[in-house]
Amino acid sequence: MAPIRIGFIGLSAAASGSGWANSAHLPYLRNTSKYSIIALCNSSVEAAQASVKANGLPAETKAYGSPENLAADADVDLVVCCVRVDKHRDALLPALEAGKDCFCEWPLGANLEQAQELARLADEKGVSSMVGLQARHSPYVRKVKGVVESGRIGKVLSTTVVACGYNFGTEPTPVGIKYLGERHVGGNVATIHFGHMMDFVLYALGELKSYSSIYGNQRPKVQLIDKGTGKIVETFTKDAPDQVLVQGHLESGALLSFHLRGGKPFAGEPSILWRVYGEKGEIQVTGSSAMLNIGAPDTTVKIHNFESGDVETLEVGKDDFSSLPQPAQNIARCYEAFADGEKENIVDFKAAALRHALIEEMDERERSGHQDSKATYRYL
Repeated sequence: MAPIRIGFIGLSAAASGSGWANSAHLPYLRNTSKYSIIALCNSSVEAAQASVKANGLPAETKAYGSPENLAADADVDLVVCCVRVDKHRDALLPALEAGKDCFCEWPLGANLEQAQELARLADEKGVSSMVGLQARHSPYVRKVKGVVESGRIGKVLSTTVVACGYNFGTEPTPVGIKYLGERHVGGNVATIHFGHMMDFVLYALGELKSYSSIYGNQRPKVQLIDKGTGKIVETFTKDAPDQVLVQGHLESGALLSFHLRGGKPFAGEPSILWRVYGEKGEIQVTGSSAMLNIGAPDTTVKIHNFESGDVETLEVGKDDFSSLPQPAQNIARCYEAFADGEKENIVDFKAAALRHALIEEMDERERSGHQDSKATYRYL
């Protein structure tokens, strides 16, 4: 089969901020016969040419300075968008209008309106789409889902997630990711961190039926640090949350309790504690990264059998992508599923808009003052 020809938007010559495209996408795409990067699109033709050279791509890789010019390239089959979230819409609209398949990082848009617009256009044009909610491809998440579906712990009664997202704790924030504190950008702890985490919980256990939620901006003053010099360059007041709490019922009837906060975990403790409590047993997932879309080598999945009292550490198998750098592993599995037509495991633009709808609803509850109720102690 001929490789899927990629036009990549946002592969930089020098990693800035997280350098996500370079660290998460490129390791797989360099070493697969299923895809070929044939074009780059950056802020200018010169920037794209510099990226071709810096990343060791073939000299014949085309360089574009606008999404419109990239979309006009008839040789491009799939446009991959890996720029800041507030630029996703403008980067993808030309590709969708041209009938190109698209892979976009999560969040799909800066808000629900943008996500719905992109999803509608993808549907109208009949293109295939994918969003990087790649925790669905995590071996750990799939292990949990598999155990639950096997009936080994019986009916699921409740699930609890307690997690730390590292950003906006006591340490200064790198200046390159200041936008995580600027709510209008659309990329923050609620949309990125919570969005990824709630997606893998609901993927494994089923959708929400009802819920209440609270956002907290508990550390509004943030110091920004230049990691190159180690100097504090700015202090600003953020308006994006650094804590997200959700409680509710899943469609199955199971209870959900979820708390994500910024900062580091308690000394010596994991960054995530995810438990799935069933009638016959309980699953526990722990690890030094709460973001199972990326994961960490020390992530473990254990099961407690209530009848025997035994606690077993479940084996999570390795595959061809387990040797890739940690950020690249689940992204590679996304690409593989897309190339192989495994639609049931792909988050398309329509499914991503559903996750945006949940976050927008939580935002609206906060704006309207309905995210929690005043304690009146009226029965005293």
